Amino acid sequence: ELNPACVQSCPPKALVFGDLNDPSSEVSRLTRSRRATKLLGELGTLPKVTYLEQASWEDEADKL
Repeated sequence: ELNPACVQSCPPKALVFGDLNDPSSEVSRLTRSRRATKLLGELGTLPKVTYLEQASWEDEADKL
């Protein structure tokens, strides 16, 4: 899988690149997670960047 240079050179998982239209892709899954937020999305700005809140112990417990 090819990734942009910015994704390849960043620390692990700092940037994720992929196909949002593929529901099984990592980027699509992360965008749908409860940690996902879009800056000013509630104003209808249709932002293209999704930010993930820091994982909590509850998120880690969900993986068990």
